[in-house]
Amino acid sequence: MALFGRKSRNTAPKRHELLDIPIGSMIELSDPITFETSETASRTFELIERKKYDAQGFSRYMYRLEDDDEEVVLGIDRIAGTNEYEVSRWIIDSEEELDEDLPDRITLHYPDADDEEREISVEYVRNEIIPAQMHVVNVLEMETFDVELYEYASEGGGLMSVELCGNWLIFYVGELIALSDINIYPAEEEEEYIDVG
Repeated sequence: MALFGRKSRNTAPKRHELLDIPIGSMIELSDPITFETSETASRTFELIERKKYDAQGFSRYMYRLEDDDEEVVLGIDRIAGTNEYEVSRWIIDSEEELDEDLPDRITLHYPDADDEEREISVEYVRNEIIPAQMHVVNVLEMETFDVELYEYASEGGGLMSVELCGNWLIFYVGELIALSDINIYPAEEEEEYIDVG
């Protein structure tokens, strides 16, 4: 027991609600995209992988979530110099090997839900390239990589982030959502394999 009501120094710091969420946590999404794709007011996913990107003036978590039917990614960006956060919902559009440099503009084509013979084209313009260190945690391992993040945006407010690790690309496509659109039910603890020493 600590004297004069002081806390013991052996007490682990409390996790931040949005940062470093434990693997196995349940996350409920009730954003407009979830409503449109599932026709339910909300949907609950399990956190299966956590990526943390660190760079000077930049901090982002990308949480890979899945349920029986779908896989989505929840993004949390800390706004530099503040205690405020941007929340985003992403899907993995593709994963492929790098065969040429990424251009300043990328156009993606999507099927038109109202007319299956038409396509909708969305042009994304690159805003910046961020060299970062990426820490990946899942139920099997924790690994660290040097990566580059290519950040794009469309005129309609859509986002695209391309993660380049070695010669492998992952294309994330998403948009901002409100903090009120997510509820986090954190797992009590994470697997013991994580070695922070």
